[in-house]
Amino acid sequence: MSATPQQWLAADPDPATRAELESLIQAGDQRSIDDRFGGRLRFGTAGIRGPMGAGPNRMNRVVVRQFAAGLAEWLGFCGGVVIAHDARERSDVFAEDVAEVLAVAGCWPVTLPADTPTPVLAFAVTCLGCAAGVMVTASHNPVGDNGLKLYLADGAQVIPPHDRAIEAAMAAQPLPPRELPDRGPDPEWPKKVSVEVEYAAAILANVPHVDSFHPLAYTPLQGVGLRYVSFALTQMDNGEPFVVEDEAEPDPLLRNVVSPNPEDHDTLAKVIGRAVQIDSPLAIANDPDADRMAAAVWAYENEWRVLTGDEIGALLCDWILGLRVESGGDERVVASSIVSGRLVGRIAEARGATHVETLTGFKWIARAADSLEPRPGHLPWRFVFGYEEALGFACNNRVRDKDGISAAVHFTMMCRWLACELGLTPIERLGELMDEFGLHRTDQVGVELDGRARSEVMGIVRAAPPVRFGSIDVARTTDYRDGIGGLHPADVLRFDLADGSRVSLRPSGTEPLIKGYIEVVGELRIPDPLVALSGAVEEMILGL
Repeated sequence: MSATPQQWLAADPDPATRAELESLIQAGDQRSIDDRFGGRLRFGTAGIRGPMGAGPNRMNRVVVRQFAAGLAEWLGFCGGVVIAHDARERSDVFAEDVAEVLAVAGCWPVTLPADTPTPVLAFAVTCLGCAAGVMVTASHNPVGDNGLKLYLADGAQVIPPHDRAIEAAMAAQPLPPRELPDRGPDPEWPKKVSVEVEYAAAILANVPHVDSFHPLAYTPLQGVGLRYVSFALTQMDNGEPFVVEDEAEPDPLLRNVVSPNPEDHDTLAKVIGRAVQIDSPLAIANDPDADRMAAAVWAYENEWRVLTGDEIGALLCDWILGLRVESGGDERVVASSIVSGRLVGRIAEARGATHVETLTGFKWIARAADSLEPRPGHLPWRFVFGYEEALGFACNNRVRDKDGISAAVHFTMMCRWLACELGLTPIERLGELMDEFGLHRTDQVGVELDGRARSEVMGIVRAAPPVRFGSIDVARTTDYRDGIGGLHPADVLRFDLADGSRVSLRPSGTEPLIKGYIEVVGELRIPDPLVALSGAVEEMILGL
C-alpha cells in the first residue's frame, strides 16, 4: 500500500532512517523523496535487494516487516520458517524483525547463529523440515546494500508464480506499527538452532579423501565463509587454509576489500599474493555470503591464471562425473544455464550423464532433475552437479542452491588428486579436456544503460535483431521471452553464429546493465576471434 513520508515516519522503528527522511523533508529535497517513495523494491532473482535507506524503494525495517507479513499471509499464518543473516550492516536487525513479525502472525520462526552463509540457510530449510527460509544478505552487492532471499520448502529459491504472489501480498500490507504487539513474557518462538554439523556432513558426504596435502590460500572477502571452509578442510585432513589476514574477519563495511564481487579480478590480488607467500599453486575466494567461489591457479613460468566460471564448471564437472566422486549412469543429472558455456554439456554426455540446460539462476538449476519425467524401469533422476558462469556451483543435491563452501572443498581436493594421482595442474587438465572436446572459450561484456530501462533496450534488439556480429553472420536467433523448450519465459536472446560461436544477451537482474555472453569454439587464431567477437557485441549494445 502507498504511504506518505509522514506516515512512513510514524511507522519506522529505526532512528537512523527516520533522521534521514526528516532531513530530506526539512531540506525540501523532493527529488530524493520521490526516488524513495515513487516506487517500491520489486522481487528480483530470489527476493528483494537494494540500497539501504528510508522509504518503500529502499531496504529498511519497515520494508522488511512488510515482507515478513506478506510471507506469513502467503503461508496461511502457520508453518516453520528458518531465518539467518550474514555480516552485512543491519542484517542482524532485519533478521530479528522477520522472526518477530512471523511469530506475531502465528508462524514458527527458527533462527540460525549470527554470520551464517547463504548455502547453510538453504540446507537448513530441508534439514529442519521448514515451509520456507529467509536469508538476510546483500550477497556480492556493493557496501550499503542489503536484501532478503526467500527459499521454499524444497530448499531452493522462490520461483514463479509464488514470487509474484508473495510480492503482491507484501505490497498490500499496511504500514506495520512501530512497536510490534507483545507476545507475552515467555514466547515459544523464535527458537534458536544450529545445523553446522549436519551441513558439514552433507557437503563432505561425496568428497573423496586424497592422501596428500595441498596448501590453500583463501579469503572470505570479510564475509562469513572462513569458519565453515576451515572446518570442512580440516575434516578432509587438509588443515586450515592460509587466510588473507586483513580480509579474514567479517566486516559490514568491507573496508579492506577491493570489491565484494569475486568476478572482479582485482579483488583476488591479495589472495594470490598470499598463495605466493606460502608457495601454493591455488588461491580461492568466496563472496561475503559464501555462495560463490572464485579460483586462481598457478599456470606456468610464475604466471597466475584467474579461472572463468565456465572453466571451473568444466573442471568440477569432470571431477565429479569422471574421476572419483559420482558413480552411476544416465540417472545422473548435470545442469547449467543457457548463458553458460557448452563444454560441461559435452563432458556430461561423454561421461554417461544427462545434461539439462536451464534459465539463469539457481532457482532453476537446483530443480533441473525435478522437471524431468520419471522413466519406467530406470533409477530416479539424481542431480549431481550444476553451475552458472557467474561463479555459482552446486556439487551435490543436499544444498539446493549455489554453495561456495562446498565448491571450495571440492576444488581443493580435485587439485590434490590431479597433482597426486595424475601429476597435472588444473590448467593442464583443462588442456586435456579441450583436446577431447574441442577448444571452448568464453567471455562476458556488460554495458551500462545511461538511465534507460533494460526492457526498452532489449525491445530495440528484438525489433531489429542483428544479422551479424563483426564479420560473422547470425545463423539462428532464439528468443526466450515467451518460454521455449519447456522453460519459463525469460528476457534472453541467443544468437548462434555461422562459425559455431554463440552470443547471448540478457538484462542484469541487479544492475542497470545489458550483459552479453560470448562463446567461441575452435582453434586459436590471430587475431583472436574471442576478443573480436566480444568487441563486436559491446559495440552493438553501445550503438542501440
